[in-house]
Amino acid sequence: MANVENARDRLLCVLNILERETDPDHGLTIREITARLKEFGFEPDRKTLYADFRAITDRFAEVEKTGGNVPGYFIADRNFEVEELMVLMDAVESAGFMTKGKKEDLIAKLKSLASTKQAVELNSQLHYIGRHHSTNNNYIFWVSTIRRAMEEGHPVTFQYLDYSYEKKDFIPRHDGMQYIFHPLGMAWNNGFYYCIGTRPEQSEVKDKIYNLRIDRMKGVEIKTDSKLAAPPKGFDVAKHMESTFDMYGDKTEHVLLRLKKTLLTPFYDHFDMSVKVLPDTKDKDYVLANVEVSPSPTFYAWVSTFKGEFTILEPKRIRDEYHDHLRKALEA
Repeated sequence: MANVENARDRLLCVLNILERETDPDHGLTIREITARLKEFGFEPDRKTLYADFRAITDRFAEVEKTGGNVPGYFIADRNFEVEELMVLMDAVESAGFMTKGKKEDLIAKLKSLASTKQAVELNSQLHYIGRHHSTNNNYIFWVSTIRRAMEEGHPVTFQYLDYSYEKKDFIPRHDGMQYIFHPLGMAWNNGFYYCIGTRPEQSEVKDKIYNLRIDRMKGVEIKTDSKLAAPPKGFDVAKHMESTFDMYGDKTEHVLLRLKKTLLTPFYDHFDMSVKVLPDTKDKDYVLANVEVSPSPTFYAWVSTFKGEFTILEPKRIRDEYHDHLRKALEA
């Protein structure tokens, strides 16, 4: 029985070494594998290692070898290619709804799916970690709760947070009012996770669609005593996303904006929290912000939705383009 347990433990150790340390570009020789095994108290001969390789190939993944007089052995078949892990890491890095700590945790888990040599290569791909992230680490639980609510056919309740210039932090909107929200779907756009839905009990327009950032929610719970409202007739999440969220083009410019303090929440829905706002010396209710945007009709239309409480100050050329956009809209 002891020999059987010893053989099993050794086999698992060989598998672990090959999975962690090898890939098509980095094989380990028999001598190197033997040296690794000695660190764990195993001293197999060459014949035993070949038998272990066959067992791993039969039950787990194919053990391949490089050419040459002294071949290296490696596992090539992994769940993710390095290029696929790079894409996933890029997605995590650009996810503004995650906290910096959660990004680092997920990226570490992704790197563990590669060999140690590939993980070094993946490290060189990190460019944006921590540049744009949320401060709410509960978003992952809120996503799970919202998914479960949709599956069970119930709305959800929560408080929604607004950014306060005075507090320099997010505080509950409408004095902590509980939102009753009927989710239609969730979507990831521009680095943030949104829940799309309706508020028939709290909105004057029963079928009005709301896009609320999940990382701005607080205390999400399933409202089990209510049924999920039916979606508006003909509603399609994908089409709604295309028509609602597209604001940025290819060419960007620095633009000075003036906005009311109460509009900082929609402002930070579109811009990084690292963008600083300064008080407007002419009016204590307003602030100024220098941002980088694509000065396109889509951007001008977004600015105009705030009815003059959000406007473009500089450069003059962009301000004139915006005013021309408004005049054309009036004349249409």
